[in-house]
Amino acid sequence: MQDGSLPNLRELRSRGVYGRLESTAGWLSGSPWPTFYTATMPNEHGLYHFLQWRSDNMAMERPNPEWLPLRPFWRELATEDRRAVVVDLPMAYAPEAFHGVEISGYATHDHLDAPAAYPPDAMEWVRARFGSSRMQEEIYGPQRIDPLLALRDELLEATGKVASAGEALMAREDWSLFMIAFTGTHRGGHKLWDASGVRGRPSPAKKADLARSLHEVYRACDEALGRLVRSAGRDTTVLALSLHGMGPNTSRVEVLDTMLQRILEKHDGNNAGRPKTGGLLHLLRDRVPVEWRHTLKRRFPTALQDKLSAYWRLGRVDWAATRAVSLVADNLGYIRLNLRGRERMGIVDPGEEYDRLCRLISEGLETFVDVDSGEPVVDRIATPCELYGQGPRAALLPDLLVRWARSPASGHRWIESSLYGRIPWPTPGIHPSGRSGNHRSEGFLVAAGPHIQAGGVLGPAHIIDIAPTLYALFGLRVPSDVQGRALTELLPVEALSEGGTS
Repeated sequence: MQDGSLPNLRELRSRGVYGRLESTAGWLSGSPWPTFYTATMPNEHGLYHFLQWRSDNMAMERPNPEWLPLRPFWRELATEDRRAVVVDLPMAYAPEAFHGVEISGYATHDHLDAPAAYPPDAMEWVRARFGSSRMQEEIYGPQRIDPLLALRDELLEATGKVASAGEALMAREDWSLFMIAFTGTHRGGHKLWDASGVRGRPSPAKKADLARSLHEVYRACDEALGRLVRSAGRDTTVLALSLHGMGPNTSRVEVLDTMLQRILEKHDGNNAGRPKTGGLLHLLRDRVPVEWRHTLKRRFPTALQDKLSAYWRLGRVDWAATRAVSLVADNLGYIRLNLRGRERMGIVDPGEEYDRLCRLISEGLETFVDVDSGEPVVDRIATPCELYGQGPRAALLPDLLVRWARSPASGHRWIESSLYGRIPWPTPGIHPSGRSGNHRSEGFLVAAGPHIQAGGVLGPAHIIDIAPTLYALFGLRVPSDVQGRALTELLPVEALSEGGTS
């Protein structure tokens, strides 16, 4: 906004309120969207990743409404005389019948179900008018620069199509609440942050092209925002927000499993329930170029893709000898203890043994440092209970959350511990995930409207405050199961006097 690159966002800020949003992304990077749309914290809603641990099945599984039911607030808020139009909000289950139109998976980076819509023909209508989006599933692993530049072009095209679809739906439908997500900034933030996800030696010209790419995606999203704000009209209250930030990728998840096994092997003996080598399948997988693996995997049904992802991490565990595992993750580290009475094959007793093992793992992980700088690899380790307290779905969350040091992880050659030895970094100089950027814990909000003071500053706010604010803007009482507060800086005087913030 300061250098003029985002004129539409800057214009909104000039006539409204701006401020930062605290987010749950700082500890559970996949939790912000369900936290936002349920207006509850992770210990209440329980959803933090597209693959989560099922203790009754001893496996990683994709969340579904049968064992993790969640209902976004817009499906509750909409009524016959207050219709909602919702486009591409991530990490929600497939649309269901409600008073409005909802399209899911047209150009989103994260979705729990296959692309769908309500009414069912809404997706076909959008595709017939604007074509299919080109946003493919993310390729995991370092890539050459040409596919990354092609990704930039895909994100720019997808952003334009979503904006056009949004404008058309805004004109076609009766609505009181219109919500739309532009997810190019998310995928772009992961893959285009810098060159630390690039494999090979690109030319200086292509490196310069890549360095401009994320900026171009931001500009495209700002242009799309401007189109929608103009279509909605200046008398419409507008909230433009991000549920978390982005920054250089600090994740060391790729070596967490080895770190954990070193600790458990030293204290438990044997192999702590894990094989020493990955076996023939792992060897063959590692020899196949990442683009080929992705092309092949994309041909499989989603359920089979999920099973393969879970197998690479936990498919050969001997649960009778395994006290703890690192779960599938892509930013923070998630560790789950094999707790008796909670896990179907649990062996760790609750109470003293559980607490002792948590301390052993935490203290052990904190001994690892970068070989060259001597800087600790781990910033802090916490439990969900420390962060959020007890809750009805706290048992679905990992037992230990590992927040990494703030330095970019791509700079490692080796990490080491005086107690547990040296571990090589899989891809020195680049990040093994291919993600040069990753989540940060703070988002932002810009809001403007007829009743919002120009140039205002938003006080302390959290992403769980958005839903209560929308209820209050419609003059409704906030449901009792919703956490957070209505942001008074965004409300007209009559909403405050009528008790809409209760």
